[in-house]
Amino acid sequence: MTPPVKARSGHIILDSRGHYGDLLKVYADIHRKVVEANRPFAREAEPMVPEVLLEENLRDLRANRKPCGYNRADAFGMRLVFPLCDLRHPEFYFSKPARCQEVVQLTEEVSTLLRRRGVRHSVEYDRLPLGTPRGTPPVPVGVAATTPTGPTASY
Repeated sequence: MTPPVKARSGHIILDSRGHYGDLLKVYADIHRKVVEANRPFAREAEPMVPEVLLEENLRDLRANRKPCGYNRADAFGMRLVFPLCDLRHPEFYFSKPARCQEVVQLTEEVSTLLRRRGVRHSVEYDRLPLGTPRGTPPVPVGVAATTPTGPTASY
């Protein structure tokens, strides 16, 4: 399957025999790639958080637990998310708030890295149920614009 040109999220789903512990040998490289993708958004006053997050995630992977990933507060930064999912098919994904090439490139690089290390997986794009952006809720038909007052008011 040919990957798309742009995507909002790139998902890597481990094989049915896969466990979070299988990512231990490659997670440091994955983490570095995500940190490098976020380098333009890094703040000078920010402490050395990526190294602390890396060590916490490696500790979770050693215990075969779901790691926390890398979820920055920056609006345009790359995120590495380990969602709550079926333990028979652990997964993680990369996401950005808009469709872009960086998500596809990073997903393909990590997929190649996993294949070289012998971790069986599949790749999918844009699986998040985000839907369309929400605006103001519509006004129901036949409802007056005034709110009820008095003792019989119900909210």
